[in-house]
Amino acid sequence: MKKLILKIGIPVTLLLIAVFIIGPACNDGFAYYYPDNDNDSFGDSTANSTAFQVSDPIPDGYVENYTDCDDTNADVYPGATEIPDNLIDEDCNGQIAITFYVDKDEDGFGNPDNPVVIEVDNFDDNAPNGYSWFAGDCDDNNASVNPKADEIRGNDIDDNCDGEIDIVEYYIDEDGDGYGSQNFAATDDGVTNNLDCDDNNAKVHPFTKEIKDGIDNDCDGLIDEII
Repeated sequence: MKKLILKIGIPVTLLLIAVFIIGPACNDGFAYYYPDNDNDSFGDSTANSTAFQVSDPIPDGYVENYTDCDDTNADVYPGATEIPDNLIDEDCNGQIAITFYVDKDEDGFGNPDNPVVIEVDNFDDNAPNGYSWFAGDCDDNNASVNPKADEIRGNDIDDNCDGEIDIVEYYIDEDGDGYGSQNFAATDDGVTNNLDCDDNNAKVHPFTKEIKDGIDNDCDGLIDEII
């Protein structure tokens, strides 16, 4: 009986080894490839694979991987160079690169001479700690000095970063966004800047994010340029 078990058991064991080791390598005679529509050598992550005979060469327009997050753009693929401020995730890591500005005094305005490119999840994210989406600060060591601050007469400081020191003029801020129109206020209850290009819309003023809505949100003279 023992001899019979050994005679049967050894071949069965060898057969199982062959199935587990050799079988998967055969891959059922097919190889699976993914469409590469933009010819950047990275396949479409959203596409289903197509089976081809293992013995056949890789067909034109197909690759072995499916890691491309945008198979319509040859500049977008894992490991691609990330380009800041275009809202495109070139390297397919799930983030976009944005130019932020160091904001040491944390007044919401960054140093225009100290830009830093940082990757964030999306355009709606807050700036990382110590940075601002917006430049414009002419003294990043003083939180009381920035484009939205009131100019104070007699302190020998350009409080509102308009290039003029101690010249105090008040402008109407009809929409209450902290940025004045070109119209002088009759009293000192206005603001001391005249940077607003639409004083009837509190979402339109300098140092805000441009969005695609047909409006010049950030008053830079351009519409829907995103950033």
